[in-house]
Amino acid sequence: MKRTLSSLAVITAIMSSPYALAEGWYADAGYTHFSADIEGTSGDSDLDAITGRLGYDLTPNFGVEGEVGFGLDDDDSTVADVTTSIGLNYVVGLYGKAQMPLGERASLYARAGIVNAELEADVSGIGSTEESETGAGYGVGGTFDVSERLYVRGDYTRYDIEDVESDAFTLAVGMRF
Repeated sequence: MKRTLSSLAVITAIMSSPYALAEGWYADAGYTHFSADIEGTSGDSDLDAITGRLGYDLTPNFGVEGEVGFGLDDDDSTVADVTTSIGLNYVVGLYGKAQMPLGERASLYARAGIVNAELEADVSGIGSTEESETGAGYGVGGTFDVSERLYVRGDYTRYDIEDVESDAFTLAVGMRF
């Protein structure tokens, strides 16, 4: 009986404050530019993506977030009548995030985690191939609150994925729940 009453009390408390369950969650979407050094190619490939992130601030100084990005275009180059096209199909990652509030409207953060990305290469006259690799992602950034729930975010992330090293710069707009 005590267990039933305790359970009812917890359920009632949760149902009476539905916004308490959402507190700490945030989501943002934006544009990411990748400058990728891909093993076996000459020079860096410039790739663009739409990126979305969903995160949860466990404390004011630590959070976790997931990200997903989808490539927008391919980087084409031609050498001796052979055209090579390299594109990002997707990138997904899971990060731990240490953050430091700077007053009430801004914060800085550092994040590190594990990522998986799939690139596609197409060489004229030879064919195409796709390869998915897993590696590390780490970087720094900041947010600025435009209002109580709306913020802008900018960051730099370094991706070290087996045969690919990439520097990525993201600008995003987000919402806190």
